[in-house]
Amino acid sequence: VAIAPWRCKATMAMPAAQAQLGELVTPGWEKTVGLWLAGTCGMLFSMIAIGGYTRLSGSGLSMTDWRLEGRRLPWTQEAWVKEFEEYKKYPEYQRLHSGKMELDEFKRIYFVEWFHRMWGRTAGLLFAGPLVYFAGRGILRARLGLNLTGLFALGLSQAFVGWWMVRSGFDPPEKHTPTLGPNQRPRVSPYRLASHWTAALTIYAGTAPAGEAH
Repeated sequence: VAIAPWRCKATMAMPAAQAQLGELVTPGWEKTVGLWLAGTCGMLFSMIAIGGYTRLSGSGLSMTDWRLEGRRLPWTQEAWVKEFEEYKKYPEYQRLHSGKMELDEFKRIYFVEWFHRMWGRTAGLLFAGPLVYFAGRGILRARLGLNLTGLFALGLSQAFVGWWMVRSGFDPPEKHTPTLGPNQRPRVSPYRLASHWTAALTIYAGTAPAGEAH
């Protein structure tokens, strides 16, 4: 019976990956830790995808402030109008939407950015909680525990890097890309965007191999 080469490689790779994970956690916890890391990878992948949609839909600059703990959506018409008036102070509205955007359209892009931020916070909590539990009970070997703690620190820094990136979009774009000339389309600094994107891929790459081992 012929077997596709990629299936052979996958079959041979799984025991090796499981053995590697077994060296990094207390015996008997391999599947639990592997499932946790696999779930984390799924959250990170979806976070990257949501971030891409946020950028492509033109939603990323709709929230003009940032809080580490997050915030709920505006609940009243007055609160929505206040957020909309803040958005109107910045280049994206002034150059692209002035006099053309209605409040309902603003609500749509605001929700996309809000959801992106809150999804990131949720991913962080779902990673940090089990990490503290597993590390506190000695389930993670020192090597894996330190690696995952470093990845968590990098993930936490993403919150600040993300705001640093978004904040650049409130400046005239000519400030960050002066060589492209005047009357540029408002956007975040491409250099800050690259930093944010690279860190996200680094975190994903750091958790994926262990997660696959379950």
